[in-house]
Amino acid sequence: MRPILIVIVSGCFGFFACKSSDKEELTIQMDTYTYDRLEYPDRDVLVPDSLQNEFIDTFFTPWKMNPEDLPTTLESFPGKDLSYLEKYLNEDEWYGENKQQHKKWQKEEIVTNANPKDFPNFLKRGIVTSHTNLRRVPTHKPGFDRYSKAGEGYPFDYFQETIAWANTPVFIAHITRDRQWCYVISSFYKGWVSMHDLAIADQDFIKQWLTGNYCLPISDELNLQNEISNYAVNAKMGMLLPYEESPNNTDKITVYYVSANENQNAKVLKAEVAKSEVALNDLKINEHSLKKLVANLIGRPYGWGGYLENRDCSSMIRDLFSTYKIGLPRDSKDQIRVGYTYDLSGSADEKIRLIKEKGVPFFTILRKKGHNMLYVGEAPNGEPLILHAIWGLKTSYADAVLAEMLKKYPIEGIHQEANGKLKGRHIIGEAVITSVNLGSGDSQMTTPLIDEIYAMTNILEH
Repeated sequence: MRPILIVIVSGCFGFFACKSSDKEELTIQMDTYTYDRLEYPDRDVLVPDSLQNEFIDTFFTPWKMNPEDLPTTLESFPGKDLSYLEKYLNEDEWYGENKQQHKKWQKEEIVTNANPKDFPNFLKRGIVTSHTNLRRVPTHKPGFDRYSKAGEGYPFDYFQETIAWANTPVFIAHITRDRQWCYVISSFYKGWVSMHDLAIADQDFIKQWLTGNYCLPISDELNLQNEISNYAVNAKMGMLLPYEESPNNTDKITVYYVSANENQNAKVLKAEVAKSEVALNDLKINEHSLKKLVANLIGRPYGWGGYLENRDCSSMIRDLFSTYKIGLPRDSKDQIRVGYTYDLSGSADEKIRLIKEKGVPFFTILRKKGHNMLYVGEAPNGEPLILHAIWGLKTSYADAVLAEMLKKYPIEGIHQEANGKLKGRHIIGEAVITSVNLGSGDSQMTTPLIDEIYAMTNILEH
């Protein structure tokens, strides 16, 4: 039987209060809801062992790769392959941190250093030693679209593919000429990672690392320290931790994290943590666990591609389910293909009716182009509620009100479309619980989310 969850929110509040004005169209209303007033599942939802086993097996896929099969297996992982460097060099137009277009010599430096003609030139198993960015090209420099475009510029660095938490196994296929960057394949993405954040995993290390017991943090506030090492890591939700039982304390376990020696070879570090701080195999999906996880996510800043160790819409959903050892793809467009997908192409009322009829709170993902939302039940007025990490709402202004809008609201880039409309963004920039009608009632200045939602998937329904 599918879990049924009725969400009751006793009160919502607007983040933005506006001064009285005779221009009603200047009001942007955004109501949010608090996690602690939701009605969570009234019974435990068990995660099948098969799903947990599949999660672990998939996570360690890079260490099982046969180097001889690399040309064919590479295509099965999301992310750009090295052929993209030619497109970057000769076709793509990107803008840097100085708001100027990348110059030809800058592109040539990056591509020459990448040495794509010599691919693959490394072929070693590795592991991420600290939370690191997985990049489209081997550089820390950003690749922005035109800053003047609505919704572009910071934080949308399109060279930033995703973040890889520490302890992530990878297959290292290639290294740059200056030995600063490696092209790697993780279980969920491929791309360029700084060599500084990697260690080589030999067979002895891998044998020690594969304990058969694995847990995940239930917050982003678990600090891993070792008495004989000065190296520590702040663990993150979604980060897999091998562990062993602590013989002298039944309330604690010893978890593993990784560091690199002077030769960049991986070595195991161990830290003792309370069992209450991690998700073990017996963690059930219920009010107690969900409330802790959602509380950790709400209010955290939005991070495109994991920028600054923050989460975007799909990584937030992915890390939430990873805590239960339920694996989801990294990209939002791939997440909507998991489970049974429903088409939401009708009117707003028809969409809402189908969401409430077929959606399962905490197990249903709603989708609009470029953005995923987790359905979490209903508000007192019957509107479906969603948990999502969102950058902002699309906005459209008439010239007459533009000057007033710029004074009152945090608007990013603005550009004029062919029809004369001025397009912009009303910035939210964090994880929130809202209605699917977010953006409605604002005199056609903001585009309601429900108008753009076109699909939903129940991830445990096949």
